[in-house]
Amino acid sequence: MQKPNTSSVDTRELILNAAGRSFAENGFHATTVRRITREAGVNLAAVNYHFHDKHELYISVLKRAHQAAAITAAADRAGTPRQQLRTFIRMFLAYLLDPKRPAWQGSLIAREMAQPTQALDRLVAESVEPVKRRIVGIVRELLGPGVPQPQVNLACLSVMGQCLHYVHCREMISRLFPEERRVPRDVETLAGHIFQFSLAGLNAMKNREKWDAPRRRRSRPKLSL
Repeated sequence: MQKPNTSSVDTRELILNAAGRSFAENGFHATTVRRITREAGVNLAAVNYHFHDKHELYISVLKRAHQAAAITAAADRAGTPRQQLRTFIRMFLAYLLDPKRPAWQGSLIAREMAQPTQALDRLVAESVEPVKRRIVGIVRELLGPGVPQPQVNLACLSVMGQCLHYVHCREMISRLFPEERRVPRDVETLAGHIFQFSLAGLNAMKNREKWDAPRRRRSRPKLSL
């Protein structure tokens, strides 16, 4: 296959954006390739050439909507684990709150979470898994070897959950706290808060005495009198 020229790359982008808008609005099953090509202003052969079929096109659109994977997984690995955590949070938020990010991307991911398709497994394996490995590695270094892995996983979910909360609930937040209306879009302020809040929680977890003590107490045999 020949290397695509500039017009070919442009055609691919037209298809991706038209498909993203249609999938976000109507879902995978209700969206037809014919509708996508009509909105993109290309012919059916272009979809076959660039994506082979509707399923592969949907996968590509989902991965485009989750570009945070490439950004955060490649976050600066220099510095201490604390510095890496702050960089991770800031880069993740900067992507999610980027005003230039097409609205359909967040809508499509939200739809896929609420009504998952078979594509979700591939999205997780190919796009989300690198983000998970990155944050787990950082949090594990911060917590040290004494904290059980299930607690490390929960800590990672808490960090990510804070970032996503300010994205998905920003309209609600701006109404609940009108005096802080600008905050849900202020990346530096949010990143600093989430970092400090998360670090305090991680330090508390790290300093908790003997995580396995409750398990030892439960497994200790009863003494017979």
